[in-house]
Amino acid sequence: MKKIFLIPVLALLMSACNEEKAAEQQVDSKKGSDLVVSKESLGYTKVDTVAMIPDSDEFTVVGEVSFDEDNVVRVFPIVSGSVENVNVSLGDYVKKGQLLATIISTDISTYQGDYNIAKSNFEVAEKNLKRAKELFATNVISERDLTQAQNDFNNAQSEYRKRKQILELYGGSSQNLDALYKVFAPNSGYIVERNINQGMQIRTDNASTMFTISDLKTVWVWANVYESDLSKIHEGDEVKVKTIAYPDKIFTGTIKKIGTMLDPASRVIKVRTELDNKEGLLKPEMFATVIISPKRGTQVLAVPTSALVIENNAFWVMKETKENSFSKVKIKTGKTIQNYTIVHEGLKPGDRIVSEGALFLTTAYNNQL
Repeated sequence: MKKIFLIPVLALLMSACNEEKAAEQQVDSKKGSDLVVSKESLGYTKVDTVAMIPDSDEFTVVGEVSFDEDNVVRVFPIVSGSVENVNVSLGDYVKKGQLLATIISTDISTYQGDYNIAKSNFEVAEKNLKRAKELFATNVISERDLTQAQNDFNNAQSEYRKRKQILELYGGSSQNLDALYKVFAPNSGYIVERNINQGMQIRTDNASTMFTISDLKTVWVWANVYESDLSKIHEGDEVKVKTIAYPDKIFTGTIKKIGTMLDPASRVIKVRTELDNKEGLLKPEMFATVIISPKRGTQVLAVPTSALVIENNAFWVMKETKENSFSKVKIKTGKTIQNYTIVHEGLKPGDRIVSEGALFLTTAYNNQL
């Protein structure tokens, strides 16, 4: 009977020895109430210095991604006619001066006709002036006749230049009487909107654009801030933007512009943020969650939120007392600002605490007591 009971007792003793050796690998020794940790074990932790950070009343609002209006071009029709060809599609990247579309237009035909008439009159006036100068030199005509020829030449030249400028402005050709209006890209960028197709009839009194071009390297995010939060925000406050399309990615920027008009129905004011979009992830009309962190003049003591350990409904941190030695300290916390938590009691600026691996050291500290 005695041998039967010795087997489980021996197993328990061996298990206890194994647990004691494992604990010794993590915690080398203990001295008073401090936990002394080996350098090898510290490799699994990170120690940070407690510091003061700007106070902030962070809050979240909804918003929408929009074009950067400083880098967007809308192309409107300046002649009436029928669309002959459309050379680009939605989403295409175009360079400045690239042909976008051609339109057969009676307006261009009129401008070309006026140009040719003005050119012909100018050539005739130029010949008449040359002949008048020759005749005047031989006293065949009077000075008055020469002056009249010079005046006719000046008027014809002015009219010719005017008609040429009008034709060039509307993209018509002075060489071919083809009645074609050519639409060129005024800037480089992406075709983000296209409202014409081949065969479509267009008119100058139509308010819709033919093309909208934007480089999308930067975009605007308009946040809807409620009237009750308006006093908290200022231009330059930090902003974080999240989208449904990229829930794990945070886009950061600052408030560039606070609107001046309050929407009477929703009681919100538009706040604009400019974001870098070199990767092209953000698209106009995307919905966004906007987290605004207003800056305040006061500084508050804070620790990384990852440093906190909860025990018995209280917050604790592992504070470094000397090299490789740590003590568990109870603190009184306040609100959270981004990845930091405000500390009201228990720590002072310059204290060093464990910001990563705090739970591991806390467990080891409790086990040594």
